[in-house]
Amino acid sequence: MKKHLIILLVLFLMVSSSLVGVSNQVTDDLSEVLSDGGLQDSAWPMFQHDTRHTGRSQYAPGQNGNLPIIKWMFQMDAGISSPVIDVDGIIYIGAEDFHKSIYSIYPNGTERWCFDVGFYVDSTPAIGSDGIIYIGSNTGSLYAFYSNGTQKWQVSLGSGWAFASPVIDENGIIYCASVGSNRLCAINPNGTMKWYFNAENYVYCSPALDENGVIYIGSNDGYLYSVFPNGSMNWKYYCGGSLGVAEVSVGNNGLIYCGATSGYLYALYPNGTLQWMVKTGWIGGCCPAIADDGTIYIGDQQYHRIYAVNPNGSIKWYYQAQDDILSSPIIDNNGIIYCGSYDKYLYAFNPDGTLKWKFLTYGGIESSPAIDDNGIIYIGSYKYLYALEIINDTAPTLPTITGMEGGKVRHKYDYTIVSSDPEDDNISYYIDWGDGKTTDWIGPYDSGEEIIQSHLWLVKGTYEVKVKARDGHGMESDWGILSVTMPYEPPHFQFFEWLLERFPNAFPILRFLLEFNH
Repeated sequence: MKKHLIILLVLFLMVSSSLVGVSNQVTDDLSEVLSDGGLQDSAWPMFQHDTRHTGRSQYAPGQNGNLPIIKWMFQMDAGISSPVIDVDGIIYIGAEDFHKSIYSIYPNGTERWCFDVGFYVDSTPAIGSDGIIYIGSNTGSLYAFYSNGTQKWQVSLGSGWAFASPVIDENGIIYCASVGSNRLCAINPNGTMKWYFNAENYVYCSPALDENGVIYIGSNDGYLYSVFPNGSMNWKYYCGGSLGVAEVSVGNNGLIYCGATSGYLYALYPNGTLQWMVKTGWIGGCCPAIADDGTIYIGDQQYHRIYAVNPNGSIKWYYQAQDDILSSPIIDNNGIIYCGSYDKYLYAFNPDGTLKWKFLTYGGIESSPAIDDNGIIYIGSYKYLYALEIINDTAPTLPTITGMEGGKVRHKYDYTIVSSDPEDDNISYYIDWGDGKTTDWIGPYDSGEEIIQSHLWLVKGTYEVKVKARDGHGMESDWGILSVTMPYEPPHFQFFEWLLERFPNAFPILRFLLEFNH
């Protein structure tokens, strides 16, 4: 019996030592380790919404609106991470600030609390089912906070910084990466290290989980790693690229999707073999989002495009932005796709790739959007967090222009202009007189209010007077057009005009003739 026990012990030690990259830092206090665990069941509890990083929300902006308006803006002192939202609508976000690193913000846009970790925070928080907030810091530590802002614990993940966003499995284990130590770390709910797995280069990526709890994470060594929940390596796949693999997501079918700085989007089977790869362009920090129908959305930094990729790996469509795509796309319950760009715009696309709207922010967007249960979209842009309400807005009616359609040059004519707004918003007008001169946006005026503007033309010809109306939300009408003809240009007697200006009461007959010709 003793012999059998010794053999079993030796086999156990051999198996334990063969686990690639697994540390021996295992907590013995199971009463502290055990937890109900899992993510909080809120509108947006972590980076890309869920443990598979699908980026898919069960909510959508009200009435599938067509115009974003600012509900509020919250200013921080530096660049910010991506927002998450708890069950009470409270927003949590990190900031690249030495003194104000982690913010909690009320749904009305006022500060709830702020915590100073002493260094930058690029990590996006994750909220546990018990309301604990987990977030990495560039101090190299993972922090746990109670919802009131008091610190629960802090654990070092190794040297370097914790750039990645944590993920929480169904047992409450928190997975997060240490950049400088090249590690994926598993942390118990009490803040002790369960194990760590070593890659061969920096790990900036946020881990994703499949339905079996297997962890997927990329590294700057060019590999995508699959790691069992006990910390041993399942497989690795080489994607290449000078800075390796970007963020990872897992589809409904168990396929693993990741972009890489090799310029490709990859789809891998759960056993680590390649299903397909498609050329996109250099993908640095963008996480694929996965729609219900299996369409994958991804952005690149090389060509500045946002791609829709069919489940078979063919390009469905792409949109050409004007700068890097570092923001990760998300998808609302109506299938609308939202993605930011470093060109300062947040874009909204219909599933067929047509642009629904775009919203100009203060600075380049690296943050990924989030949607709350009221359909409010949150997006970070440089040092501002925006709360955007999407409304239905109709452009003002086509302006009507009435006035002289024929006349004489160097005579001023009055034109009456009017437009109405379906929502009764105030209206401003822009006028192109057709002769190279314009009247810039004037107003605002009441909807349906007639305004009068005057103009004169100096050269005979036919001109198109064009007027555009714009409401208070920036929605613009098409051009209203009136054709105006100036058929006659009388001789320009400069000498006589000078003479009459010099002697205003002289030469009444000459004055009459000149006035008649005008």
